[in-house]
Amino acid sequence: MGNLETILMSSNLFKEISQEEIEQLTQRYAYKIKNYSPKDVFALAGDRINELTIVLQGTLVANMVSESGKYIQIDRLDKGRIVAPAMLFAEDNCYPVNVLPINDVLVFTMHKNVFLDVLNAHNKVLFNFIRIISDVNRFLTEKIHLVSLKSIRGKIAEYILRLAQEQESNTIVNLNLSRQALADKFGVSRQALSRSLSELNEEGLINVQGKKITIINRERLLAEE
Repeated sequence: MGNLETILMSSNLFKEISQEEIEQLTQRYAYKIKNYSPKDVFALAGDRINELTIVLQGTLVANMVSESGKYIQIDRLDKGRIVAPAMLFAEDNCYPVNVLPINDVLVFTMHKNVFLDVLNAHNKVLFNFIRIISDVNRFLTEKIHLVSLKSIRGKIAEYILRLAQEQESNTIVNLNLSRQALADKFGVSRQALSRSLSELNEEGLINVQGKKITIINRERLLAEE
């Protein structure tokens, strides 16, 4: 796993906090290290959240499942991410989604009452936690907009243009997700995603070559958003 304090520094919860300060926190406040395999269930929707949980290693996925069995991938939680931070101190503090490990996962946990002591004693951690909750709110608002209010073509267009901005490229984008993972992100079937990608390719908006996408007509792609 490596040095615990060094890994915790990768979490936004400890942004601008030194390794020495983190070491003092881990020495003073009780915590546990837990591990999960891909065969385990980390949490099911409706389970109570009584601990702060930070991913130290591996990846958790948060999926929302309908009665028909269709699911939408809400988020992927990699190293440094906090699991469901906005729900930790909620009145109805339950997981709203299923959370599953997709590989071997190691997490840092601290009971919420102990974490509350940390927040009361350390203003930097408190500020970072408030900012994380605010970012979660913004992320979920964007997710609702993406899943509910756009066509599949619109979702693809927005995703490609956002990746182009993140990758600082005007024309060539390298997808960072598989077709299935992208379909899960959009809440659509893999077949529907592939069909829409093919349409955009055939209509000359983009050129698709595996995970490499070349933006051919940016104006028309913007119009799809």
